[in-house]
Amino acid sequence: MSYTGSRNVMKLTITETEKRRRIRRRTVTGACIGGLFGAPAPFLAAATFEIGWLFDHLGTAGVAAVALSGAVGVWLGATAGRTEGVRDAALGRGETTLSQYDVRPPVVDGRPTRPSDVGRFHLRMTDRNLQFWEGTDLLWSHPWSEVRLSTVKGNLLLVHHGDREIAELLPVPETMGWDTLLLGAQRLRARSRGL
Repeated sequence: MSYTGSRNVMKLTITETEKRRRIRRRTVTGACIGGLFGAPAPFLAAATFEIGWLFDHLGTAGVAAVALSGAVGVWLGATAGRTEGVRDAALGRGETTLSQYDVRPPVVDGRPTRPSDVGRFHLRMTDRNLQFWEGTDLLWSHPWSEVRLSTVKGNLLLVHHGDREIAELLPVPETMGWDTLLLGAQRLRARSRGL
């Protein structure tokens, strides 16, 4: 990548620095929350299953269980926080996230997906765009004025961009309906066209 002037470099650096700051902030917040929920998990499990006496007799093994549970909580929280940070960093200035849906395409890489494929794919509505994410990878993003949504038998969501279909999506869980999404999309599309 070549830079044509110092103003372009400064503008790029500020934007990238701001994105990294957002990601770092969400990662640290997620790690702290994960640790707060992870560390007391062995005590809650012991109270639930009425095996509190186990911690009295194990001593250092109980401390190790708490430390391990806290570490797992920190790791899971940091991972989830980083994912949300990357998604937030992709938003434009003044753009806000309205809602996010767990979805799954019926087929990925020639193989059918399962209802248990939770958390891999997300359909994200912002006030400007409809975005489709796989983990931290933005697969596509289209402005509301260019997107049209419809359903087949109330379960399969079809996403159209212009005249072509760009996605077929199933809800996770499968009992969730698309009514709220379709209503919100209709309003956002009308607003983006200035109607």
